Amino acid sequence: MNLPEGVILLDSLGDLQPDNVSPVLVCASHCGDNGTFARKLKNCHVKAVFLNNAGIGKNQAGISGLVHYEIENILACAVDCNSAEIGVARDTWESGIISHTNNLAVKAGIQTGDSVQEAVAKIINLIDLPSSIQINKHFESTVNEKKESTSKVDLKKQIQIQIEGVSITVTDSITFLNENNAGDIVVCGSHGGISAGHYAQKHGLKAVFFNDAGIGKNNAGIKGLDGLNDAGIIACTVDCMSAEIFNGQDTLENGIITVCNQLAKARNIREMMTVKEALKLI
Repeated sequence: MNLPEGVILLDSLGDLQPDNVSPVLVCASHCGDNGTFARKLKNCHVKAVFLNNAGIGKNQAGISGLVHYEIENILACAVDCNSAEIGVARDTWESGIISHTNNLAVKAGIQTGDSVQEAVAKIINLIDLPSSIQINKHFESTVNEKKESTSKVDLKKQIQIQIEGVSITVTDSITFLNENNAGDIVVCGSHGGISAGHYAQKHGLKAVFFNDAGIGKNNAGIKGLDGLNDAGIIACTVDCMSAEIFNGQDTLENGIITVCNQLAKARNIREMMTVKEALKLI
């Protein structure tokens, strides 16, 4: 697979490195954000990003990042979750169809219905390549007013709560966990795809609750659950319309379970349960 110069594929935004020099990022993560990922991408020299719309979901959380990327002067598009598998960057590149854009993308001529490759072709010559890491003047827009009117988000990446004496870790993204989370029961705002499942396995969790991200193409939004079962980790997803993606607290408070792996079912966790009801069974 040949990529244009300056384009990088990543299955997860958590994999983006500070020394990145590729200005165009095609990523299979969801397009939800509160400004956290937008600032990270800016610091990693990204000028344009393509992400998954995660079924759009509650309060349009699956595309909430579009405005935050624009605030950081980053062109951003979301692809239809039924066109490309969430968590699989290669499929985003090969099959992704644009469903939503921010204003910078519109100004660059990208339209809903474009393929990711068509969209990249429209902008690749407008963005300076890695040697200078400068976005072309074509993309400069009046985002300063939005910057001034948008307060900085400085949230803790994870919190610990107690439910009936059991400690629960709540976080907006599975990528925010670290080695200290081994054995934790985690409620997160990430999708339940394969790439998110890898993070849960990496940290040796006891149990984890994800967003189903609209389930999407080839059931990609829940595809990580079987692998977690094999790894001995209880795992469930919640309906993307019941809780906002990238919002661990909403997942805890309002999440309604859609899919459970076999280990979860063995604990009598079932579809349509609330997350809080399920947690009492672990």
